[in-house]
Amino acid sequence: MIPSDITDALNDVDPGFVKESQPEPEKGKKATGRIVAKIAALAAALAVIIGVGTVIARHGAKDPTPSIHSTENERPSEQAAGKKGAPVTAAGQPAEDDETAEALLRSLTAYAAEYPAQTPYPAEGDFAQQSAMDAWYNAERQRRTYFGAGQTLDSFFIRSLPAFLGGREGDNAVCSPLNIYFALAMLAEISDGNTRAQVLSLLGSPDIETLRVQANRLFNANYRNDGSACCILADSLWLNENVTFKSGTLKTLAESYYASTYRGQPGTQEFDDAIHAWLNSQTDGLLRDFVSGIKTDDLDVLSLYTTAYFGDKWMAEFQTDATKAGVFHSPSGDTDADFMNATDLWGQYYWGECFGAVKKVLQQQGTVWFILPDEGVSPEDLLQDEEALRFLFTQNKDADWQNAESLRVNLSVPKFDVSSNRSLKDGLEGLGVTDCFTEKADFTPLTDEKMIAVSDVMHGARVIADEKGVTAAAYTEMRLSGASMPPEDEMDFVLDRPFLFAVISDDQMPLFIGIVNQP
Repeated sequence: MIPSDITDALNDVDPGFVKESQPEPEKGKKATGRIVAKIAALAAALAVIIGVGTVIARHGAKDPTPSIHSTENERPSEQAAGKKGAPVTAAGQPAEDDETAEALLRSLTAYAAEYPAQTPYPAEGDFAQQSAMDAWYNAERQRRTYFGAGQTLDSFFIRSLPAFLGGREGDNAVCSPLNIYFALAMLAEISDGNTRAQVLSLLGSPDIETLRVQANRLFNANYRNDGSACCILADSLWLNENVTFKSGTLKTLAESYYASTYRGQPGTQEFDDAIHAWLNSQTDGLLRDFVSGIKTDDLDVLSLYTTAYFGDKWMAEFQTDATKAGVFHSPSGDTDADFMNATDLWGQYYWGECFGAVKKVLQQQGTVWFILPDEGVSPEDLLQDEEALRFLFTQNKDADWQNAESLRVNLSVPKFDVSSNRSLKDGLEGLGVTDCFTEKADFTPLTDEKMIAVSDVMHGARVIADEKGVTAAAYTEMRLSGASMPPEDEMDFVLDRPFLFAVISDDQMPLFIGIVNQP
């Protein structure tokens, strides 16, 4: 179910924030003692599953069980989905999610946000009327007026990527820099004082108003659900009906972040089922195995989820009959892999002192970059290399990267399905975001409840790539309770050893970045 489907079905409820910000007459035990709240975000791109979980609880209380239960090397099941209107690549469709979500959410909905309007792209093979195509082009031009809002984020991405992706020698690792940005921006919205100041400093924003405008523009620039490709973002807040919240902050989150609001009793099966249904609906079940482990507690105060789902086809698909079995030299030993091959691909080859890189373009102008470290250099080493990081976040590489050569590239990429799950708490603390994890935390914009703190931030991810293209989904949850210069004319670029990849939107934002140590 796409966001607009849920909105159309549920917007018969009162759009105000008076009801959901005030507790109803007590129904059973009131939330006292340990106060827990959650903020979660789902993002998507290139067959990627990403989850970030943060727990905000009353300081000194026992930390709740992490919401994502898969271990470091466990992979979610092969169930996946092609979002409505999105090209089907590595995914399949669990059709029951739409109806389940609508039924479960209806009774809990306090406000259903209206997402950016979308003009449908004429279906492939149709002889579309010129007026329909003109309408789509006009809508695209309007979306592109939001482009460029993230140009000031290079420093945040460069500083944070080693903290969020490094330290995992030999393992696969994936993160969504843009998704983490949205989670942190919303953390800034619900906090104040030094707690907010630390987040603003990390994100490079002078004040919350500037951050709010930037986040809204980035949402509009990267949100896409028109049938040509998809990058579907969605946010939601899940409120404990016995706790009072400040309506002004809830309204800001709805207007700037398109956050829908739901109210109910955490710790009940109904509440958990509704959250699962919402998450699975927004990501077409691609994160089903991660989502199934999310359970609330009757003392939870707030859960906030932001999601994103991305799918697009390659501009030039890999031919399936060209896919050949081969050997991938992983850190743990050689392993078999199916390599997708594209020969005589005319394009640019880029290099630095210890890496080489090529790109493969997606149909709707997004890009996937493949960065191969030199022999003897690991992808983890590149995360500590200033030149490699600068390359990753140089937005206009064709114009601004000097070491580039036009030539024929014979590209060989293993089909891969990689996932990871990790805490970001240590990384955030190392980046200067510390107060939110202690008794110093200030969440007064959200509620007058005292002694609330973040206990952890979890980030899990999965990435799948096949011959047709890329598909992805991710969620973030916070709880309140190589080579040298190329030959002259032609080269083989064979990714048969550990490499980095980056999925970049047409707004030049890093949707997903990962390390493939074992495809």
